[in-house]
Amino acid sequence: MERILRGIMRYRNTTREQMVKEFQKVRDNPEPKAVFFTCMDSRMIPTRYTDTHVGDMFVVRNAGNLIPHAQHFQDEYFSCEPAALELGCVVNDIRHIIVCGHSDCKAMNLLYQLRDPDFASKRNRRLSPLRSWLCTHANTSLERFQEWRNAGMKDPLIFSSETPLRRFVAYIDEEQKFAVEDKLSQINTLQQMSNIASYGFLKARLESHDLHIHALWFDIYTGDIYYFSRGAKRFLPVDEDTVDRLSEEVRRFYS
Repeated sequence: MERILRGIMRYRNTTREQMVKEFQKVRDNPEPKAVFFTCMDSRMIPTRYTDTHVGDMFVVRNAGNLIPHAQHFQDEYFSCEPAALELGCVVNDIRHIIVCGHSDCKAMNLLYQLRDPDFASKRNRRLSPLRSWLCTHANTSLERFQEWRNAGMKDPLIFSSETPLRRFVAYIDEEQKFAVEDKLSQINTLQQMSNIASYGFLKARLESHDLHIHALWFDIYTGDIYYFSRGAKRFLPVDEDTVDRLSEEVRRFYS
């Protein structure tokens, strides 16, 4: 905690004045452009690796960058994630939702271990809120991963996105660059796109193409950011060779 307090003092003496100016600039008319879901991992600093600033995004973080499927709520949506979707996309009319996973995700590493029925037993879930969270809201990701792995890890996966009829194909790590848990992380990131689209209060905007869902994936050991390209059917690194093509895809499909 002392480190935090010393950091606050450095902020007061360095960037505070500039940040107050930015706060005042957006105080009366903030126009955030995205709702950004990512993991609570301390190594994930989304405003830094997207170079975004005060007022640019709503950022929602939890263990494993999960958005619970609407089927888990019967009478009312009572968790943070659907509330954030409503605040961002209904109250503030934001048009872009981004889900960002990452490599060496501790939640995904644990989810991979939950393949063991004993490890994932109800008794153990009662002892661990994290296991319970993952078993409840990431089990679909794990099932899809296991089916894909049992089939040889070469065939593409098919995900629904903005509507049940609007689907996309995804090839996962064809170059075999990443650990098996990271492959699960990428599948989990894409599964959240389907989960987001399950909420009825977003249906009209999604069907009219007024609201769009995207996926990013961050490799924390190289600093590379990957964007899921529906045209290329895979995660592509955002770099000097791809950025113009990816920008054109975003303008063509999501404007």
